Amino acid sequence: MSEIFISYASEDRPRAKALAEVLTREGWSVWWDRRIPVDETFARVIEKEVRAAKCVVVLWSKAALKSE
Repeated sequence: MSEIFISYASEDRPRAKALAEVLTREGWSVWWDRRIPVDETFARVIEKEVRAAKCVVVLWSKAALKSE
């Protein structure tokens, strides 16, 4: 489980990656990748990671407004 969960639209992946890299360099554990284990659903993984995180960062953008 990670300390920081980054929520982002797929179109904003480069920005999410850059933010995750900065936070990781500062010593934080970050969950931002959309790789979901084969035996779990996207919704289940997201819920588990959000609940476990100490902080949730949402990248708001025009793409995010359209994204589920």
